[in-house]
Amino acid sequence: MARILTVIGTRPQYIKYAAIAAAGSLPWEEILVDTGQHYDSALSRVFLEEYALPRPRHTLEAGDLNGLPRLASLLRQLDPLVAEHTPDALLCFGDTDSTLAAAIAAVQHGVPVLHVEAGERSRDRDGRRIHPSTAPEEANRITTDHLSSLLLCSTAGAAENLAGEQVQGDVRLCGDILFDLFLQVRDRLPAPAQVLRGKADDIDPAAPYALCTVHRAVNTDDTDRLRLLIQTLDSLDIPVLLPLHPRTQARMREADIHPTDGALLLLPPLGHRDTLSLLRDARVAITDSGGLTREAFWSGVPSICLDDATAWHELCGIGWCTLTGVNPRLIHAALAESAPAIHPDGLFGDGNAASRVITAISDFLNR
Repeated sequence: MARILTVIGTRPQYIKYAAIAAAGSLPWEEILVDTGQHYDSALSRVFLEEYALPRPRHTLEAGDLNGLPRLASLLRQLDPLVAEHTPDALLCFGDTDSTLAAAIAAVQHGVPVLHVEAGERSRDRDGRRIHPSTAPEEANRITTDHLSSLLLCSTAGAAENLAGEQVQGDVRLCGDILFDLFLQVRDRLPAPAQVLRGKADDIDPAAPYALCTVHRAVNTDDTDRLRLLIQTLDSLDIPVLLPLHPRTQARMREADIHPTDGALLLLPPLGHRDTLSLLRDARVAITDSGGLTREAFWSGVPSICLDDATAWHELCGIGWCTLTGVNPRLIHAALAESAPAIHPDGLFGDGNAASRVITAISDFLNR
C-alpha cells in the first residue's frame, strides 16, 4: 500500500483535513504530521476532538514565530521526517508557511507534492492580481503550486489560473472540500444561544449582529493597522462578536489594544460548529479568513473582507463579499448594504469534492 505524509498545522487545515477524513477509509497508509503552526494546543485539541480526527503521528514545534524564522524551523523538523518515512507522496493544504515548508522538504527528497486548494490567486478591489511579494500567503500558494505534481483545485477559476501559468503538475478540478464539510454539518449545529451561554449572555442572538474573525499577518503584525481595525469594529452600529485567534490576542495584549465598551465583544476561541452556528444567524461576517468568507456565502450571509486582496474574488464579483481592508469608511459603507438578491449555485462544486480528491490521488499513486 502506498504511503502518504499528510501535513496540517492551522485551523483551516484541520477543517479541510476533516473533510477528507469524513469521506471514509483512505486507500493509502497515512502518516499525519501537525506542524504546530496553530500553536495554541487547547484550540488544536478542539478541532481534533470535534471531528474525531486521528492523533498526529508527529507534532512539531512552530511556536510563535513568523516569516522566515518559522519557515526555517519547520523545514528543519520536516526534513528528517520525510527522510525517515520515505513517503510515496506528500499531501498539503492551502497557503500557510506549513504548506510551503512541507512542499520544499518533499521535493528535496524527490517526493511528489499533492496540493489541495491549488491555483487560487489573490486580487485587489479592482480585480487585479497582486504581486506575491505583497502577501506571504500569495507567495506560499504560488511557490507550492509550481513545486506540486498533483494540483487539486476548488474552483474552475483556480484551474484556469494554473493553465495560464503553465504549471508542470497534473491539474484536477475537484470542488471545494470545505463545502463538503459545510453541507455535512449545517443541519447539526447548536443553537446560537447555546454557543453564547456563559460567553456573551447579554447578546440577543435573535437581534442583528456581526460575526468577526481576525488572524492574518497583514492585520495582526502591524500594530497601527490592528489598532485602527479594533477601533473601527468597536464603532459599528451592531454588536460585533470576535472569537480571538491566539495570535491576535497576543498582539493586542502586547500593544495594549482593547475595545472601549462599544460594539465589539471579545469571545474565547470557538470550535468549527460553534462558529458556523453564530455565522448562520449573523447579519454579516467581517473577516480576513478565506474559509469564513466562503462559509458565509454558503450560509446566505454577506461578508466584509478585512484584507487588501482576496483569493475568492469571484464572491466580490457577485456582491456577496466586499473587499475593504481596514478602511473605516469602506467598512461602514459595506455594513449598510443589503445582501444580494441572487445566490448562484455550483461555484464551489456539488459537495463531493473529497471523494474526487481521493480518486485523483489514488489515480496519481497508481499510474
